[in-house]
Order: sequence, then C-alpha cells, then structure tokens
Amino acid sequence: MSKILVAVVVVFGALALAQEPVATVNGEPISRDELNQLTDLSRIVLTLYQQFPNFVQTLLLTDEGKAFLDRYERDMLEKIILRKIQLQEARALGIVPDEESVAAETEETLKQIMAQYSLTEEDLASQLLLQGTTLDAFRADIARHVREQLLIEALQAYVTAEATVSEEEIQAYYDNNPDRFTDASGNKTPFADVHDKIAALILSEKRSAIWQAWLSEARQRAQVEINL
Repeated sequence: MSKILVAVVVVFGALALAQEPVATVNGEPISRDELNQLTDLSRIVLTLYQQFPNFVQTLLLTDEGKAFLDRYERDMLEKIILRKIQLQEARALGIVPDEESVAAETEETLKQIMAQYSLTEEDLASQLLLQGTTLDAFRADIARHVREQLLIEALQAYVTAEATVSEEEIQAYYDNNPDRFTDASGNKTPFADVHDKIAALILSEKRSAIWQAWLSEARQRAQVEINL
C-alpha cells in the first residue's frame, strides 16, 4: 500500500472512530458522523487519488494541504451549526410542518430517485439492502430532511412576514433602472407590464436582507462549542 493510501486510511479511519461531538449548539451535539456525511471527504480524496495521486499527496502530507482540509471541514460544520440554530428556533416558536406535505414530498423525492436511476421500488429496496439499510429507513431519512426543510421555510416566512413594498419603491426602481426595461431598439417596456415583476423582486431582496440579518443575530446569540 502506498504512503498516500496509508495516510488516507489512517486519517479518515481515525475520523470515523471519533466519538466526541465535533460541536454543540445550545447543548445539542453535532456528531462526527453527521459532519462526515456532509463533507464526504473520504470518498472525495479516494476519488481524487485514482486520477491525481500527486495532488492528493500534497493535500494530505503538507501543512498547506491539511490546512485546506481543515478549512473545508469548518465551513461544512458552520453550515450544520446554522441549520441546527434554525431548527431550534423554529421549534421554540412552535412551528410544526404539515405532515401531509411531508408525506407527499417524501414520496415525490422517492419517485424522482427511482426515475433518475431507472429503478422500481423493488430494485431500490434491493440496492438499499446491499448497503445495510431498508426502504423504510431510507424513506424515513428522506422524510426527516423534508420535515426539517419545511420547518426552515416556515421560519423564514415568519421572520420576514413584515416585509412590504410600496408603490413609490416600485416606481423608483422602474425610473432608476431604465436599462433593465429597454430593449435593443430603445423601446421601453410600459410600467404596468413590469409592475408586479418589480414588486416581487424588491420584496425578495427585502426578505433576503431581513433573513440574513436575523440569521447573523441568531448565530451570535447561540451557545456554540466547537471541538475540531
């Protein structure tokens, strides 16, 4: 076994065996396994090694390469932290996803997966068994992700509910951005034809700004301990 492969096995084998949470968010742990699933580093590195062994050698055996991997892990960990915060805040507000929507989106996701890989439900179940899991467990995992996403979407709607757009803002946007509403021949699109589009654009920008400010404040409030 090459020196590079030994490094891959040792580094990622040690990560897989790590038991201590890589972080806690308001007392809720984030496991090493949860982080590994998001980073997928072992698969990425082994795939790269097959085509670019010298690159992987630099990545694993130099301080700069290790620093890059550490930065990638920390970036992915921050995504998990932010997601945990959002879910905690949603639950604290008593937001509950509609279970009929959860079920419908779960089944739609399953259908898309089977269509993408030309699988029947029986084929998918067989493939999952080879991976040590079941169709029911797979469906439950999809449902969990769908439920969490609906919670976050509901939280976003709650946080940004007060965002509004005035007629003055719509008119000002139209007047201040003539290039956006003029074609190559110099013909300007009538205001009435783009009124609703402009309103939706401004509203989306306002909601995004409100959400990002709220998320930043929520991150600052959260009690986060990182153990990487």
